[in-house]
Amino acid sequence: MNFAKTKLVLQGMKNGDILELYIDDGSAIKNLPGSVEKEGHKVLSRKEQRDGSWCIVIEKG
Repeated sequence: MNFAKTKLVLQGMKNGDILELYIDDGSAIKNLPGSVEKEGHKVLSRKEQRDGSWCIVIEKG
């Protein structure tokens, strides 16, 4: 579900725009970055937060 929502947001953005995404699903961190990159976008960073959630920064490609 996280990828589907992320994909919808990215579709409304311009190339080069930056999306900062926070997710609390630990399993999504394993799949989401690869799925985003397969769509032609660039994952600039992924960092675990103190509360156990993740911040993923994506550049729209």
